[in-house]
Amino acid sequence: MKEIFGGLLEFEDQSKLTEFTENLDMKTSIKVLEASVEYVIKNGGYSLDEAYCIYICIQRLKTIAKLI
Repeated sequence: MKEIFGGLLEFEDQSKLTEFTENLDMKTSIKVLEASVEYVIKNGGYSLDEAYCIYICIQRLKTIAKLI
């Protein structure tokens, strides 16, 4: 079993991960981005300014997604 983002997503093998990414919709893509950013923040991967910038970008994407 493969896992990414600290176990947020688990896949049987690389082909299942590829299948998942090829079939992502807007809503799921945004959820994966949010969860992955949270994972990196919890593990000290981003500064506060970097995390804030990414948060704002995701919020904008959510707003745009509602318009589509």
